[in-house]
Amino acid sequence: MSYKVVPIPSEIARGVRETMRAPQYQHPAFADVAKGYGPCRQCLKTFVRDADERILFTYNSFENLSPLPLPGPVFIHKNECRAYDGDGFPPDLVALPLLFEGFGRDSELLIREPVEKDAIDAQLARIFASAGVRYVNIRNAEAGCFVARVDRA
Repeated sequence: MSYKVVPIPSEIARGVRETMRAPQYQHPAFADVAKGYGPCRQCLKTFVRDADERILFTYNSFENLSPLPLPGPVFIHKNECRAYDGDGFPPDLVALPLLFEGFGRDSELLIREPVEKDAIDAQLARIFASAGVRYVNIRNAEAGCFVARVDRA
């Protein structure tokens, strides 16, 4: 099965960096030195603790997918970074504690399971084969926040 890992849109990240506000909500954003691994929701690389600067802001990962907004906190690098556009699963994410969440119409949660680090491709194929699953969100299993979306390619 072919899939594509989709980071937050570059225009959202750019808007946050330019205004220090969440573009979808106009909530204030907050910049600080990284105290955790993240990851950055644009490049999908982990932060270097106590070195990288990052911005925390409110993001609705269901925008244009569902009429029900489900906003939550996310981080991006304070300085511009290149959006993840690679093939397969982002290497920096593999070692992190993550969940896959399979969603149907109107953000209906159909499946939630821990990521099987040694079988990610097979696990995603199985989730997408489940009845009604339209897309999969990757979620941080420790903090509970959105990381990225997975679409069929």
